[in-house]
Amino acid sequence: MNDSGGQENRVLAALGYPIWIVALIVLLGDMKHNPFMRSHAVQALGYNIAWVVIAIGLGVITSFPGMWRLAFLEGFVYLAWFALGVFYGYRAYQGQMFAIPVVSQFTARYVGA
Repeated sequence: MNDSGGQENRVLAALGYPIWIVALIVLLGDMKHNPFMRSHAVQALGYNIAWVVIAIGLGVITSFPGMWRLAFLEGFVYLAWFALGVFYGYRAYQGQMFAIPVVSQFTARYVGA
């Protein structure tokens, strides 16, 4: 457990993963001065951007002739995005600082770590 600054901060950090706009509000507001909040907000935005890139890539691939058969994977991608968002949100609510593979490497420079 890390110093998260209270339950309200943990709730906002948790909501940032499945609801990206919450993470953006944290970064644009005064809560960005709290290291716990800033870390989770930047990581949550990076997480959501990564999933958008994956969804767009899958959409482009399935738009080619004959590749429409892979369109069922889009449902799995959205389910995985939501399930992992809830899982990471739960960990943030517990007050944990954690790294998301690949995403944390790109977002570390914005956190100041």
